Amino acid sequence: MPSEDKGLASFRKLVADNPHKGTAGQVVALALGISEAGDRLSLGTFALYREASGLGDKVFSKLKVIGDRLGRLDDKTRGEVIKGLPPSYSAIYYLSCALTPEELATAVKKKQVTPKTSVRTATAYVKQVRYPRQAVSSSGVEKGRWSVKEDPLYRVCRPEDTTLSEDLQRSLERDLRKLCGQYGLVVRQATNESTTALRDAERRERAAFWRQVLEEQLPQKWFEETSQEVRKTFNLKVVEEVWDAPLRTFTGFLIRTGQGREHFYEDHGQAYVAKLHYLQETTESRSNRYYLKERVEEVLGHDKGKKLAIWRNVVLKNSGLL
Repeated sequence: MPSEDKGLASFRKLVADNPHKGTAGQVVALALGISEAGDRLSLGTFALYREASGLGDKVFSKLKVIGDRLGRLDDKTRGEVIKGLPPSYSAIYYLSCALTPEELATAVKKKQVTPKTSVRTATAYVKQVRYPRQAVSSSGVEKGRWSVKEDPLYRVCRPEDTTLSEDLQRSLERDLRKLCGQYGLVVRQATNESTTALRDAERRERAAFWRQVLEEQLPQKWFEETSQEVRKTFNLKVVEEVWDAPLRTFTGFLIRTGQGREHFYEDHGQAYVAKLHYLQETTESRSNRYYLKERVEEVLGHDKGKKLAIWRNVVLKNSGLL
C-alpha cells in the first residue's frame, strides 16, 4: 500500500476513534491530528483528508484551530488542560480562540473552566474576566461596546502603611463614582492587565468571530462549485486560500465567480464585510486599520449596503458581542 494511502487510512482511524462529539480528550486528540496533518501535507492532499474525514467544513476548520492552539502547549500542561475541558468542541473552540493557550491553562488550573463549562458560561467567563468593559457591572457601570475607547486619567494608589477596611473601601468607591459621574467619567476596578493587553485581547476575540462568519459565508461546498478555470487564474486550490487571500485577490475572485461587479454586494456582500472586519482586527498597521474601518462604513453607507448594515447588526446582536 502506498505511503500516502497508509497515511489516509491512519487518519480515517483517528477520526473513527475520536468522534468530535466525544470526550474532551477525544476532541483534542482529533484536533491535534488534523493540525499535524495540515502542517505536514500539501494543501491539495490536506483537502483530500478533510473530505475523507466525513466532518462538515465548519467542524473540520474549528477542530484545526483547536489543534493549532493547544498544540503550542507542552505535553504535561496539555494533559492537565484536557482534564479540565468540557466535552464540547464548540466550547473548546471558543475558549481556544478567545484565550491564549497559557491563559486557558491558568483558567483550568483555577477551576474557572471545568468539564461542566458550557458555551454560554465560557462566553460569560471570557467577557467578565478578560473584557470587564463589556460586562454589565452590578454597580451600574454601563455595558461596554466595541466602539468605546477609554483613556486612563488618574491612578488612585494606597500607600503600603495606609490600611482601609472593606467598609471604607466601599465608601471610597461610592464617593469616587458619584464624583466622577458629575464629569461623565467612569471608575474601573484595578486590573493586572494593561490597556494595550486588553485591546489586543478584544481584537483577538473580534478576529475569531469574524473569521467564523467568513468561513460560514464561503463554505467548502461553495468553493467546489466555482469554476476550475477561475480558480486556476487566481491560483486558489482550496477554500482556505480564499479566506486568507489578500483583499484584492479575494474581491477579484468573488466578482469572477459571481454575477460580476454590478451584483457583487448581492452575491457576496456579507462575506466581503466579514473579510473587511477580519482584516481590520488582524492587521498590525494603524493606518491599514483606519482604512479598513472607513471602507466598512463606506460599504454599509452605500445604497446597496443598507441590507448589509442591518445584517451586520443582527449578526453582532445574536453573537452577544454588541
